[in-house]
Parts: sequence; C-alpha cells; structure tokens
Amino acid sequence: MHLQQAKVGKTGGPQYWLQKAPDHILEHIQRHKKCPVILQTPYGPVETSFNAVDPDHKVVHGKIVKANAQHYRIQKGESKESIGEAIRHWFALESKHDFERIEIEIAFDKKSRFILIPIEVKWRNRHSSETLPPTKEPLSFTGRFQSELWKRQIELARKSNPNALAWTAAQFKRFTQQYSQPRSKLVSEADLLRLAGAFDHIGVGVGPYLLRGYDCPDSSFQFLSFPEYRCPIEIKKSSRGFGYQIENYAHLPRVVVLCLEHNMQHQHEYVDVLEVNAFARHFSI
Repeated sequence: MHLQQAKVGKTGGPQYWLQKAPDHILEHIQRHKKCPVILQTPYGPVETSFNAVDPDHKVVHGKIVKANAQHYRIQKGESKESIGEAIRHWFALESKHDFERIEIEIAFDKKSRFILIPIEVKWRNRHSSETLPPTKEPLSFTGRFQSELWKRQIELARKSNPNALAWTAAQFKRFTQQYSQPRSKLVSEADLLRLAGAFDHIGVGVGPYLLRGYDCPDSSFQFLSFPEYRCPIEIKKSSRGFGYQIENYAHLPRVVVLCLEHNMQHQHEYVDVLEVNAFARHFSI
C-alpha cells in the first residue's frame, strides 16, 4: 500500500493518491466520506489537518461536498503543506527531490482515527529507496525495551559531546544509588525532577511541574536531526501508578511516564515509559 504523488510541478501543488489499499480501508473511507488523518512520526502520532477522502467527495472549508477525483487520496484540508511535505518535515528527509511514492501502513485506534504510518519512500527519477525508522514505542527506554530511536540518540550524544554524556551517566547512577537507601521511600515523586538537567543533555526537555492534569505538560523531545516533538510527561515512582491518568486524561495522542521503576503490567497504546533504573544500568555497562 502506498501514496502516489501526482500533479508534480502543476498548479495547486502535488496530490497524494492512495494506491493498493485493502478493501476494508477503502470501505471505511467510503462509509465516512472523510477520515481525519493522524500522522505517525519517528516520535509518535501527531494530529493533522489532512483527511482521507473517497473519489466522490472532497472537503471544502470543513464541509464534505461532491467531487469527481477518480482516486482515493489524502487531501490537505486547511494545512498549507501536503501530506508528503509533512512526512518530509517529520522524518528529516532531503528537500531537493520529489516523491514518486511513499510506502505506508494504516491502523485505526479505539476512536477509529485513521493513523498513517510511513515506512519507506521512493524518490522520483532515482533508483534507490529510503527506509524510514521504526515507530514502535519510539520514546520508551526501560529494562524490557529500548527503542531504536533512543539507541541512536544516545550514540549521537556519545560521539558529539562525550564529556556531557559522562556527566549525564554519573547523574543517573548517583540518583539510583541514593534511592537504594531505606529513607528514600519517604521522598516525593517530584524528586525525579532533579534529573531534568541530565535528560536535557540527551534530548528531553522536562517542562514545569504543575499541580493539575499531567505533571509536566509542556515537555519536548528533540532527537537526531528530527524536529522537536512536544509531549506531556507524567512523573511516577513506579509506572503502574499511571492508571488514574489513563482513565481521566485519555484524549492526548501520546504521553510519557518518567519513573524510577517500570512495573506497569500492560503498557497502554501511545504510552511510553522512561525508566531511570534502566538508564543507570545502561550507562554502567
């Protein structure tokens, strides 16, 4: 299944036709006439202004009207850029070549939102293809699982600023040693914010700690050459204490739990976990 770029160099900008999609996806689009698109980026999902539409309809000023387009496609809606340019931006792809096609997968979340997952791009007039990074639990770093994105980010930090990474590693190891003391059980979970400087050196900007909603909603991630990704962070001593927030703040597309110990039995969709103990063990190797 792929997006085929059409109308190259013509007025109105490029169009992206949905090609070789399974029948159940086409039937879903036809039934709803327009489907809002969530774009899966290297960090996780972002909400967009794009819509998947069937050949007989288009979206004009937010309303569905009749059309005769002959193709299922991704319409840019109120966005100033096409879905192709959004993918180029989020995956930090070169700008001097047009797309020929973008290989994709499509999933639906529990709210039946249309999630577009780019996996490979083929450039026009070039023989080679470019495989895009995997997007499974991209912001998770725990004893059970470390994402490829995190591994690449830490390796980049090691090469670009080894002294800063050595300081960061020492902070994680010192913190976990202190928490191994019996008296640490009385310490507030907010004490984990002492590691904000260490996280900043490896691409995580921990925002102000609030007393309502998510703990640090104004947080961000900036890895490798990818653009900044804004994502709330919840602070917990152990990740299994996150159930209340899932029930009460379920709307956001992604949240990261920063914890000392990861013991969540069932990690929910679009919830990533940063485990301080896992970082300390990793930096001790």
